[in-house]
Amino acid sequence: MSLEDAVKTIIESLVQHPQDVEVMTDELDNSENLRISIKVNPIDRGRVIGRQGKTINALRTVVKAAAVKMNKRVNLKVVEDGEQEIAGSEEVAVQETPEEN
Repeated sequence: MSLEDAVKTIIESLVQHPQDVEVMTDELDNSENLRISIKVNPIDRGRVIGRQGKTINALRTVVKAAAVKMNKRVNLKVVEDGEQEIAGSEEVAVQETPEEN
């Protein structure tokens, strides 16, 4: 079972709308780094994230432990419907505002 399949199975068991679960995998820089993006029904986002992020952090821990055995590094992220995932881009663009004197 691949990491993507494992994540999808776990997420589908947590949510009320398992048919809406989408799990996408992107290879970053090299084949050692993976980004797994999870998209769920907006109603189920809270269930996946959990109180204070405890559920998603537990899932990240499990996925990272499995990835270590495969000599890979994994980044797990829950994305919103309108959010676009761009492969290889995790940096946030910062726009500077002009200073007023």
